[in-house]
Amino acid sequence: MKKFICIIILIISLVFLYAKYIEPKQITIHEYSVTSEKIPNNFDGVKIAHFSDILYTEKTDDKYIEKVINEIKNTNSDIVVFTGGLINKKINDSDKENLINLLSSIKPKLYKYAITGDKDSDASKEILNQSNFILLDNTSNFIFNNDTEPILIAGGDNLTSESLPEEEITYNYKIALIHKPDDYDKLNNDYNLVLAGHSLAGEIRLPFIGATIKKDGANKYTDTLYFHEDSYLYISNGIGSQKTGLRLLNTPSINVYRLYSK
Repeated sequence: MKKFICIIILIISLVFLYAKYIEPKQITIHEYSVTSEKIPNNFDGVKIAHFSDILYTEKTDDKYIEKVINEIKNTNSDIVVFTGGLINKKINDSDKENLINLLSSIKPKLYKYAITGDKDSDASKEILNQSNFILLDNTSNFIFNNDTEPILIAGGDNLTSESLPEEEITYNYKIALIHKPDDYDKLNNDYNLVLAGHSLAGEIRLPFIGATIKKDGANKYTDTLYFHEDSYLYISNGIGSQKTGLRLLNTPSINVYRLYSK
């Protein structure tokens, strides 16, 4: 009996060490095909890289963040989007400068967009702006790709009809960036592709159970993909971790979407 208890304790200890020190330092690229007849022909094959929730603190491993940024650059994406959660608490000027240098090095072929999350502050906005991201704050923007028909992209935590542009430009495909995935229900399936973060996929995931730690704003939607009619919601696992620093069966990831017009 004592031997059995010792084995159980050893297994639990090894799992904890793995979840604390190994899995949070991994990075996985998830690739998805997004097909719709509403995607303009000039966007056929366009690639979007999506990352979220760096959750930078003074204890963040800068070499790991540099590794993540290099992985994003290696996707050779046309568009890069960040769905909030840049900073988890106050950071000093040196860390701020380091983040700006790293994020500025991301240079997609077309555009890069960002929104802020629930823990982000004016410092996050400053860093993203100085890193040449187009910051969407319940606003929208047109993405052009060598043609007259663009894709609309909007971002924020309170997207309404007022978030849409006043310009009379024809568009059929709409992308939304939201931080909290449960805000998807507020959109009334009005966007074709919705990208979110915040949930960290539940931090610790178990077989047949899934997410074990659910956050406010990520209680309903914690898996990778949800869809309703012509509206798809993809949720990033995120890059960082919460105060526990634990991740189990839930590797930090970058999502890459390849658009295809039918």
